[in-house]
Amino acid sequence: MKRYTDLSDTAESFSKRKDRRKPKGRRSVNQLQTKDGFDDAGLQGLFEQGLVTELLGELKSGKEATVYLARGPRGLVAAKLYRDAAVRSFKNDHLYRDGRFIGDARVKKAIDQRSKTGVSAQQALWIMHEYGQLWALYNAGVPVPKPLVGPGADDCAKAGRVVLMDFIGDDEGAAPRLADVRLSPAEAEDAFNQSVALLTQLLKLGKVHGDFSAYNLLWWHGEVIIIDVPQMVEVEENRSAGELLERDVVSLCRSVKGIRADPREVLERVLRDARRSL
Repeated sequence: MKRYTDLSDTAESFSKRKDRRKPKGRRSVNQLQTKDGFDDAGLQGLFEQGLVTELLGELKSGKEATVYLARGPRGLVAAKLYRDAAVRSFKNDHLYRDGRFIGDARVKKAIDQRSKTGVSAQQALWIMHEYGQLWALYNAGVPVPKPLVGPGADDCAKAGRVVLMDFIGDDEGAAPRLADVRLSPAEAEDAFNQSVALLTQLLKLGKVHGDFSAYNLLWWHGEVIIIDVPQMVEVEENRSAGELLERDVVSLCRSVKGIRADPREVLERVLRDARRSL
């Protein structure tokens, strides 16, 4: 099996894999890593704590963050590095922030006014929310990558723009997104049913993912694993939770290859099964 021991060799192997969807114009591992550690304060803090020793390659990148394969005492880990708040778009974040508690009125005002201070504070709260949701889901037995920082708020805050978590994959590569794998009809049906069951499980916990589709689900050894949860909302706190759940169901039905399902029937199934457990 291939080991990630050589940085240049790892970078080359990742760039050759089409399913890595290697983005253009992102900062490379070499730009982030210096002889003294890392030039990002969050990564440097994790380095000084001994949680991250080396960045090996880029796993995926989006408009908000880039996920890197890293090495630490536990072996391979995933480091989700959010983009600088100054260049990150917070468009439509208000839909997810509804009902979230902000203890400082000045911070809330700055966020509402979208000032520079407010944007920075908004990003920090977004990242802290992701850590909090990951810990809550992991402790509830929901299949998500285990967070490796926290659960204390002070520890999570020290990670800065980085969400550190278990790497889902092995020495050969990362677990693929459900949207990127070719499944047999039986596998596709199984993956879809698992995904619907996860939507139900989240609802039983009083949560809605908010961006639930095959693009935010991993497929690993026949199991569906949820990723990317910073936008997750609490049903009792967010007035748009019902709308977001409906959107999640539609997105799932449209994104799992080889599946034709009526979103209305799937939504009724999720709501019915969630009510049965109450």
